[in-house]
Amino acid sequence: MSSHIVIEHIEAECTLRDRATKGDLAFVEQFSSASRRCEVLSWRAIVRRELGIAVEISHDEYGAPKVKTPNTIYNISVSHCRDRVAVLFSEDVCAVDIEQIGRDFRKVASRYLSDEEQTIAERYGLYAEMWCAKEALYKYYKKGHLDLVRDVAISEYERGVLYGSILGSAPIAVRVWREGDIAVAVID
Repeated sequence: MSSHIVIEHIEAECTLRDRATKGDLAFVEQFSSASRRCEVLSWRAIVRRELGIAVEISHDEYGAPKVKTPNTIYNISVSHCRDRVAVLFSEDVCAVDIEQIGRDFRKVASRYLSDEEQTIAERYGLYAEMWCAKEALYKYYKKGHLDLVRDVAISEYERGVLYGSILGSAPIAVRVWREGDIAVAVID
């Protein structure tokens, strides 16, 4: 199955609450931060719009969201940045990450890139995309406890695809692009 991604602006909490289910409203009450409530209500609204109101939303033991419709179990991945949310849908394991391009990823490059990876980022101007790719690989692993420099590696870039690995795995293709003022990374 091919995957599909939805990227949208996060709406005001009152608008999101008007469209939310009772279960979604109960779930977000655990968050004291209004921005966190909006992020969660936003991606849940996208899931319900794309898959139907009756979809069951839960989380795995590592906190990653998963959804089930009456006929299909979907893998989803969710990401958000300041005013946007992204949801990637697939029948296969998938991952997405988005970030504002305006952040200065060079300042913190040593926290997420090896020297070799910094060379790739510099050569192609991909600091934001490399950050997103590393985050997507982390999500794809689904077990947490990875060091972004030591355990998650990016080896090359070719025509919109960064090739990465997790703990020395076979190469994993991470599609990257810019959409307006955000960088996007997808494993699908």
